[in-house]
Amino acid sequence: MAKDMTKGSEARLILLFALPIMLGLALQQLYNTVDSVVVGQYLGEAALSAVGTCSALTMFAVSFAAGLSNGAGIVLAQYYGAKKFHDMRKTLSTSLYLLVGLSVVITILGIALARPLLHRLLSAPEEILSMAMTYFQIYCIGLIFQFVYNVIAAALRSIGDSRASLIFLLISSVLNIALDLVFVLCFGWGVAGTAVATVISQAASAAVSIFYMWKKYEFYRVQRDEAAFDKEKSALILKLGVPTMVQMCIVSGGNVLVQRVVNSFGTSAIAAATAAGRIENYLFIPCQGFNNGVSTFTGQNMGAGNIERVYSGWRKSLMLVVPIALVLMAGLELFSRPLIALFGVEGEALALGMRHLRFIAPFFVLFAVYMSTTGILTGSGDVMAATSITLSSLAIRVSATYIFAFVCGFRFASLYYAVPIGWAVCFVCAMLRFRSGRWKQKAVVRRDL
Repeated sequence: MAKDMTKGSEARLILLFALPIMLGLALQQLYNTVDSVVVGQYLGEAALSAVGTCSALTMFAVSFAAGLSNGAGIVLAQYYGAKKFHDMRKTLSTSLYLLVGLSVVITILGIALARPLLHRLLSAPEEILSMAMTYFQIYCIGLIFQFVYNVIAAALRSIGDSRASLIFLLISSVLNIALDLVFVLCFGWGVAGTAVATVISQAASAAVSIFYMWKKYEFYRVQRDEAAFDKEKSALILKLGVPTMVQMCIVSGGNVLVQRVVNSFGTSAIAAATAAGRIENYLFIPCQGFNNGVSTFTGQNMGAGNIERVYSGWRKSLMLVVPIALVLMAGLELFSRPLIALFGVEGEALALGMRHLRFIAPFFVLFAVYMSTTGILTGSGDVMAATSITLSSLAIRVSATYIFAFVCGFRFASLYYAVPIGWAVCFVCAMLRFRSGRWKQKAVVRRDL
């Protein structure tokens, strides 16, 4: 159901919006985790390393989809706040043209360049290269479904409907888990089976989301004269989406550089980093949920001209997300061993993964506050500031990783020693930008009076 976030309790609106997103992200991570657990438990450490190595590349594709969809979502949220429904439909149509076209290009490049990307760029060990190529090439086939789903999900979130995405991801997750087990355990397809399961589940999620939006929201039913590509709307989407897309792609590029460091330490280190990374992703879910909630809340209220309400929403979001971060931090310290062991790793890989999680846990609150604050920046349209902050942090984190690994000789520990340094930079820069108030001048839509 659509939510007008320009009136009513700020905390309640943000929380009710964020909860379905958090549950949806949890489901999304669940089937990623099931992929890894099935691979690790039934196909072995080498197969887990192959799938884990691909994650640095698959994040590039996700970055394109999420970045441009984010731009479309900001525009749609501000149009919704201003009650300009015709412009919303034209924006939706244009964003689909952009994203579908881009997905086709990335799919072709990904399939054609899989070997050099994995072998030369990521330095994947020879013993896992074939499996990694198979997984990545099949994954690329499903990108068009992932891109379409991201557009629809962003459109629904922009009007306050975050529950629908939860339903779509529930369907996708259950289907993915079932197909994982069938393709790997019954058909014996190995890592190819997990990739095929992911593609099918993404296709189902995209189809259901399109059907839901068309049936539920009349103001999103694009008419024939609104279905053409609109240059003005495209410029707005690109203005707000490209900085986020570039930011996420550069972050993915940083992850590629970090993955090269991991790969240089052998398959045990790769398996440990893969397992720890999957657990980390669960910890990020509340922060991402509130980031989305604050962003949509800000977008609608900026469109309606309610600046003071944006400040109040930010304060209320911190009162919710910080206690959640503290609880998760404690849980990570207590349960790191059984969590890492879920992935079928043992010995050196288990010890490395546990140390990774326990080291980053105390710094998690910094990340939580940073994410809620950048929700204000992105929702207001101040995406260049948010991008600059993230990229500065990334540069410091990647540099620190290489210095710790190859100058200081910390080896695997360099991966997690660098993490809180990056988070601290993000926290300080985001707070300074927010306090400056410059984001208040960045709205791209205002309600007609």
